[in-house]
Amino acid sequence: MTRKKTLSDYSPEELQAELTRRWADDHFRKGMTMSQMELTVWEACGMESPAALRHLMALLSRVPLEKPTGKPCPRCAKRTPVKARDRERTLRTMAGPVTLKRNYHYCEHCQAGFYPVDRLLDVPEEGELTAEMEKRVLDFGINDVYGEGAARWQLHYREPISDNLLRRVVARVGLQCEESDQGRLQAELKPRPEEPADVLVIEVDGSMLPIRGLEPWKEAKVGLTYRHDVSARKPIPSTARYVAVVGGMSEFAPVFEEALDIEGLDDAGAVVWVGDGAPCNWTLADQLAPDALQILDWHHAVEHAVDCGKVLLGEESPWLSLWQRRAEALLAEGAPEAFLAELMACVPLAEKRRGRDKKDALAALDDLVRYYRTNAQRMKYRLYRDAGFPIGSGAIESAHRHVLQTRMKRAGQHWALLNARRMARLRAAYRTAGALNVYGAIRRARRDTERDGQLRRERRRNFRYARYGQRDLNNAQKMRSN
Repeated sequence: MTRKKTLSDYSPEELQAELTRRWADDHFRKGMTMSQMELTVWEACGMESPAALRHLMALLSRVPLEKPTGKPCPRCAKRTPVKARDRERTLRTMAGPVTLKRNYHYCEHCQAGFYPVDRLLDVPEEGELTAEMEKRVLDFGINDVYGEGAARWQLHYREPISDNLLRRVVARVGLQCEESDQGRLQAELKPRPEEPADVLVIEVDGSMLPIRGLEPWKEAKVGLTYRHDVSARKPIPSTARYVAVVGGMSEFAPVFEEALDIEGLDDAGAVVWVGDGAPCNWTLADQLAPDALQILDWHHAVEHAVDCGKVLLGEESPWLSLWQRRAEALLAEGAPEAFLAELMACVPLAEKRRGRDKKDALAALDDLVRYYRTNAQRMKYRLYRDAGFPIGSGAIESAHRHVLQTRMKRAGQHWALLNARRMARLRAAYRTAGALNVYGAIRRARRDTERDGQLRRERRRNFRYARYGQRDLNNAQKMRSN
């Protein structure tokens, strides 16, 4: 009679292998992705444990072997035969390196290749990292300079990474962000709200970033939308959406239009566009949101008055504070005409001056009067306050700091233009979706774009920006008449 084996008959290695096998049998689920496997292992034993890689390999061994038969192309769904068998790919996982053997298929119709196992496990098509690793590396790369990010990584994880790896991941995911259909991307970053906004606030502004090459500075346009609570007179939390593009208005405007479409611009109860008075800002408002209430930023309106007062009275004049208080009082009443009348009364006094002083005083008055007359319909501040609308563009000023400048305008930094474009897009996506969701949103948008192509929307037919950034000077009324 054969004696049954006891625990003493097994070596420690055999016992360990048996325990790992049983653990994998209990935790493996059909259709598990690599990310799900890594997170399952992490919850079970932690990634710093020597057993983590062994457990992950046990889960991977449960994945059915790939058969050398034709598979449907992910783009056109046509059955595609195997072109090369058992190609190896080594991936860095949260538990350590693993090597996969996969069959390579090539679709003649789409002229593109694919690996079904990669898609089954949902690992990135390029690079040496799994999605879970790449997501974490991206978070370090878009929030800190690459050298410091690589150093900080070692504080949290045992396996080190290089600053060059951070740079490659940011470039790769940034390219995916650029190439994705922007409507799909915005919907993935922050889903379309179920209910239309009572008040949708829009703000746009530009700032300069340091660039390498012949052009040392390049403008980055930042756009912001958020929902406003008129009763509380403050933004509704977690409703902000950001768009950032390094380049001219012709590059920024189509991307921002997609964000406005996802936010339900056409269905909002009221749309408020707050701007700093730059003509291109109002032209963009006329074209993208012709029915929006345009409001000149309060602080810019007062600042222009103070700048004029410094020229007329002198920067050290004790009367300058009185000039500012008088300007604020008249503007707060929503009466720019009254302030204009008082400004015009200053013209005879300015004409009594001589030489350069006279020329500067008249020029300052002329500039301020022109500025207020141009924006008079956007300066009814008393009416706006009574309605509970915002009158300041502090939100977009803050956005420049926490979206772009905190990462892209540090001491000594100078960006290659291509890298700056991608980082700006990533930073806006990061601030819109949050750290946990941004990577997955970009991957989903890129995959949907690759499968279905770019979306075409009816609103684009009325878009009026020329290819090379020349502004269309048609005003909102002409647009409506068309």
